[in-house]
Amino acid sequence: MFIFMSTSINTCKTKVIMPKKKDPEIQFHSIEPYSRLAPYYDDLMDYIDYDLWVEDVLEFIKDDATVKNLLDVSCGTGSMAVRFARAGLKVTAVDLSPEMIDQARKKVDADNLTQSITLAVGDMREIAFSEPFDVIINLHDGMNYLPNSESAGQFLTHAYELLRPNGWLVVDVVTPLLCETHFKGYREIFTDESGGYERETNYDSQSREALTKFTFEVSPTEYLVEEHRQQAYDLSDVRQMCENSPFNAWKILDDEDLSEADASSERFYVIFRKT
Repeated sequence: MFIFMSTSINTCKTKVIMPKKKDPEIQFHSIEPYSRLAPYYDDLMDYIDYDLWVEDVLEFIKDDATVKNLLDVSCGTGSMAVRFARAGLKVTAVDLSPEMIDQARKKVDADNLTQSITLAVGDMREIAFSEPFDVIINLHDGMNYLPNSESAGQFLTHAYELLRPNGWLVVDVVTPLLCETHFKGYREIFTDESGGYERETNYDSQSREALTKFTFEVSPTEYLVEEHRQQAYDLSDVRQMCENSPFNAWKILDDEDLSEADASSERFYVIFRKT
């Protein structure tokens, strides 16, 4: 699920200024990530080239003719799951947010892909399946939503267990460089006929945590707040994760040109093979 992406200000219709929290008559209620944002998500990320992401994954696995099924964890609203199904794969798509899965189900139904895509709500670190997968992807900043490298390690171990022999795991990881460049003091306001939101993102260089807050107006005196916390990882962190994982074969690439990743990379692809 992308949050680390946009650098532009989106303002539609009238500008809404959210109230200050110090006003005692104003109530702010904390809610789960994506529980309110889900219907806005595709508009928020409408500039993402999902086709290119799918092309990259298919390029990574092109020499493996045995690939028939794919698990998409942190699948968001199902944009990539639908594309992989159109490419002929049997897809299982999982997300921690029931509301995001509801949005994904609308796409699956609209494209008549219910026979090709199975949707489920679950935690990427522990969700169980009866059959192994040929490919697992985690390409929506899902790794960055894990709070620390230990949690990331739990996911890698679990993914290894879910793969068949010679299976593939492809993940992406956002780096501190991207956060430093784009997400210190970022703010936008979006409004439409159903309301809208205010979005604020700040990045702590010391903890390397990006905190994004989405504030939704329920009434002039009541607001809902989603907090999205994401941990950035540098190249040494990711290498350590790889070395500590059960995988013996892996490589770290720059997501822009697919060259070997280095300190100038803002986002990594990490491709694992269960040998």
